Amino acid sequence: MIEEVSRNEMLSTIHYMTEHFPYRLAGSPCEAAASRYVTERLKQYGLEVENKEFYTYNSDPMYSKVTVLEPEMEIDSLPCAHIRATKPEGEIFELIYVGNGDYAAYKDIDVTGKMVLVEVSYAPPVPEKARIAYEMGAAGIMCMNWGNDEEVICRRGLKGVWGNPTEANFHCIPEIVGVGVTRGAGLKLKQLCLEGRKVEVKVTAIADRTWSIVHQPTAILHGNGSSDEFLLVCSHLDAWKPGVTCNATGNATTLEICRILSKHRQELDRDVYFVFWDGHEVAEAAGSTWFVDNNWDNLNKHCVCYMHIDSTGVKETELYEIKASEELLGFAKKNINDVLPELELRAMALKKIGDQSFMGIGVSSITQRKSFTKEYMEHAHGATLGWWNHTIEDGEDKCDPVALEEDTRATLKVLYDLATAKLLPYDFSDKISVFRANVQKVADKFGDHMDFTDLQDNLKTVEHQVNEIQAMKEGLSNEQAKLYGRIAEVENILAHAVIIDETEDSEGKIGLGCTIKVEDMETGDEELYAIVGSQEANPMECRISDDSPFGKALLGHKVGDIVEVEAPIGVLKYKILTVEK
Repeated sequence: MIEEVSRNEMLSTIHYMTEHFPYRLAGSPCEAAASRYVTERLKQYGLEVENKEFYTYNSDPMYSKVTVLEPEMEIDSLPCAHIRATKPEGEIFELIYVGNGDYAAYKDIDVTGKMVLVEVSYAPPVPEKARIAYEMGAAGIMCMNWGNDEEVICRRGLKGVWGNPTEANFHCIPEIVGVGVTRGAGLKLKQLCLEGRKVEVKVTAIADRTWSIVHQPTAILHGNGSSDEFLLVCSHLDAWKPGVTCNATGNATTLEICRILSKHRQELDRDVYFVFWDGHEVAEAAGSTWFVDNNWDNLNKHCVCYMHIDSTGVKETELYEIKASEELLGFAKKNINDVLPELELRAMALKKIGDQSFMGIGVSSITQRKSFTKEYMEHAHGATLGWWNHTIEDGEDKCDPVALEEDTRATLKVLYDLATAKLLPYDFSDKISVFRANVQKVADKFGDHMDFTDLQDNLKTVEHQVNEIQAMKEGLSNEQAKLYGRIAEVENILAHAVIIDETEDSEGKIGLGCTIKVEDMETGDEELYAIVGSQEANPMECRISDDSPFGKALLGHKVGDIVEVEAPIGVLKYKILTVEK
């Protein structure tokens, strides 16, 4: 199936999005147009689609100007999002260099009322650097770009709160002025600071903070109905201009996987949910946290894996990187070795990074893509996604078509295997070992104050049970696994079975098993549909599930009735022409 991946299809998607929706800032008209485009694409593949709308706490960075007062010089800058805006005429700050901006960098340094100069990195991430700076009393933060001598400035958000803020954590958003500068300018200022000279800067930085409506295309690809479990596959839609490798390439990969899996839906034992996150860049994972809040029970009971697709097909990448929950790390590594055996593999346990909002609810997760070597990233001073990431230079030339195809094939294989596996490939052996080791560290440190014996004994028991289950799974043959899978499938069918009403009162009414002809009241087109159970549904073959919005609207109606169907593009009206049992 991975041979069906079309490089040209994905490149066409990337080009169209870059040309028509170049600045997909959350809440902007450009983002809204991009969401409608993605929604229509998903509908073309026969998915159940809705373009969700919700409010998020947003920010639009508008204008900045930075002048060094001594020695006098003006340097290029960009305002950060979610900042305290300065007065229009600007404000003067003493500049203090604090390296990577972690807590240790402030040792014996008083930054109260001053602006700190930090080097951009993920250790800690920039929003955390801003939060720490504010906590330490700083009034402003200047972010020196990564990379080398490229004269570019990275767009940044300083929100410091994961997802939409609440009354409980709103105060955690730093009230701080923030700008970004090139690495070259930052190095000059760093040198002046290290020489012990007093550096003063006059900064004007304007950005708003507001609640705005954002759009999040959400779709369900129904499988063959043998399980009520599902996979969650996502990529963020909002992006800084022009946003090719962050994240038009990831959107293209996601749409291509959707296109291919939709053709093989009857092979999929599990459904696949596709969501295009909004509020990723500026609102800090607002879309994914909103999704968790509004789908908690469904995720908790039925979601077996979350796949986040971000920055695929990046040029100059040489090895393959996997970040996954420990229980899926071995499975993910094996898949990459099957698909891309020639590539060096770098695999690690997943941390809470881009839109990983599902750890608290316990959903296993994988994110993967081709990546740079360690030497490349060190040379670029920590630019893990390329020195052009979040800059105006992130154009179509930064996409490597070969890498894009490799990324998409590898991710498609992982998702197909998860959607069709009779027994999920979880292995909790390493995770429980880590639990035990962590508890032992705490016991060693605090054992004199508290008895950890019961907890440690319980963990030993759990570890034994986990290892026992894993040994049983590994001992099962493929045929046994299929048999257990089929038993679970039949149990699920019986659990959800209903008796069809065949009384006289139901005669002539649309019900399960009926074949109907309807007329589209707007176009006059006539279509023939079969109303079937969810396991047999296939919209591409006009077999409509009785549980779909269209199916539900038709049930119970007779010839001559006009029914209305709620759809993302509005209310559709159909006249029933014939009903046959």
